[in-house]
Amino acid sequence: MGFFKNIFKTRKTKDTYEGYSTELKNFCEYRDKYQNVWNLYAEYKEKINYYYYNYINTKNHSDFNSLLIYCQKYNDILPKIEAAKKEDTRVNGTIYEKDTYSLVHHRLAMAYEKAECYNSAINICNEAIAKGYTDGTKGGFEARLERLKKKQFETMH
Repeated sequence: MGFFKNIFKTRKTKDTYEGYSTELKNFCEYRDKYQNVWNLYAEYKEKINYYYYNYINTKNHSDFNSLLIYCQKYNDILPKIEAAKKEDTRVNGTIYEKDTYSLVHHRLAMAYEKAECYNSAINICNEAIAKGYTDGTKGGFEARLERLKKKQFETMH
């Protein structure tokens, strides 16, 4: 009962949680500082998937443009997410594995391929490979890159 009693206390000031245990105080301060960042991160991932699947199924250019916008927003927030992870590890002891999967590179490479923009898809794969990312498939971006080069060659001849 003590935990729930503390969690629902009203803050006395913006920066202090008087009467809270150190652990709960640290958690609340972390939450206050990073909750918006985590919410945006989740929202952008959801939007990327939404617009990607809409584009793949309809080839609607508006969905493709929205996909590009949310991929950029996602990339913009990644440094803040990394900072949040480091702080979470420091404050709460959470252990994060190195994330090698790149949602943005994966979705963009596939969307550009669907649009038959092979140069752009190839550039995305090259960037992902250079950064050490994977697309979650068995062959990774390396295999995807080879397929794209083959398709590009076939369309040129």
